[in-house]
Amino acid sequence: MAARLPLCGSLRRGLSRAGVVTTEHDSWSSTDAAARVRAANAGDETVPTVFVGDRDLVNPSVRQVLDAMTAIDPDYRPPSPSAASRTGGRSPTTTTSQRLGWLLVVAALWYVLLVWRPTTTWHLRPLILAAAWPWVVGQDTSPGDPSARRRIRLAGVGGLGAAFVLTGILSAAGRLDGPTWTGSGGPAVEALLLSLGGAAGATALGLLRTVRRTTGGSARLGDSQVAASDDVVRVEGNPYFPLTSVAEGVPQPSDTTSLCPWKGVESYYDVHVDGQVVPDGAFTYRHPTPLARRIKGRVAFWQGIKSDPTRPGPG
Repeated sequence: MAARLPLCGSLRRGLSRAGVVTTEHDSWSSTDAAARVRAANAGDETVPTVFVGDRDLVNPSVRQVLDAMTAIDPDYRPPSPSAASRTGGRSPTTTTSQRLGWLLVVAALWYVLLVWRPTTTWHLRPLILAAAWPWVVGQDTSPGDPSARRRIRLAGVGGLGAAFVLTGILSAAGRLDGPTWTGSGGPAVEALLLSLGGAAGATALGLLRTVRRTTGGSARLGDSQVAASDDVVRVEGNPYFPLTSVAEGVPQPSDTTSLCPWKGVESYYDVHVDGQVVPDGAFTYRHPTPLARRIKGRVAFWQGIKSDPTRPGPG
């Protein structure tokens, strides 16, 4: 792996959550590691590349790594994440802390709005807080991750608990006074019911992502293939390919940027393929918002580059 790349970090976290202990080699600093990666990728230094026995897995999912390990040893069972941390694997504690941080950011934002507009009723605010945590956790989930469902359920419970606390604070401060939206009891009761619905909805969506099937496909400029992958994510009708599925040298960073209200800052690449250049023909979100975590480390195409994500990939 090249440890500093986003896709390497994502796979590392997934394997750690699955309890798999890994030995990492940085192909940017080790000539032996770089040579082995090139041998497995027809001369390209595509990362992450994982070696399991005599198998070479290029940009695999957590499930593909586990399947390869089981194929070598049918009796293999990965240790628990806690056991992995004791034996040198990385613990997911940092990631959990980051998600809790986003929950606190949402709570702080609503507190600022409360001070700014003290005459406004706040019945919907606990709902949004309740949904925030399970939504963010669900965005950072891959199909086949064995711990994903548990983490999403815990996030739903945590978000709901935080919303209940916020409801109590708002009620004590008199910020829930006023008419109800649904007519179901008083304002505090309505806020609690809406929080329950928000947490349940966001948790359900997250759980659905853990059982979805990935979609494969390719992107082409005329007869020239630009990218191909069995792990394509579609957002707003745009198929996003893993950046590692694009041949080295095809995407060249552009100075162009734009802003999406919910995904964040959009960066562009000029696409170079077979002597052709498409200015700003690809775009990516290097640091997407928590609402769009699933497209981090991915790239989409336009400007005449046709994408055809139609082939089903592994579940």
